Amino acid sequence: MVLIGCALSVVTSQHRARKFFIELQAEQESERKLDSEWRELQIEAQTQGAGKRIEQKAASELGMGMPDPKKTVIVVLDGGAPAGAEGGVGAKN
Repeated sequence: MVLIGCALSVVTSQHRARKFFIELQAEQESERKLDSEWRELQIEAQTQGAGKRIEQKAASELGMGMPDPKKTVIVVLDGGAPAGAEGGVGAKN
């Protein structure tokens, strides 16, 4: 009886060890995915921050700013033709 009890105990402990090992592998894979996502988010944050920093430096050091909307002109090219092609800029077809 003692031998059967010991054998069952060994089988049970091996089963638990395998179960915990599989769980550990799943958690490590989850950690790798989260680490990769974190690195991507850091790169994205740095990229977005660079644009704001450039805008701030342009305003403070060079005195640059956004143009006045009243003085802004939008040029639309029909049919994707390059500017200056057949009839000049702003020509109607």
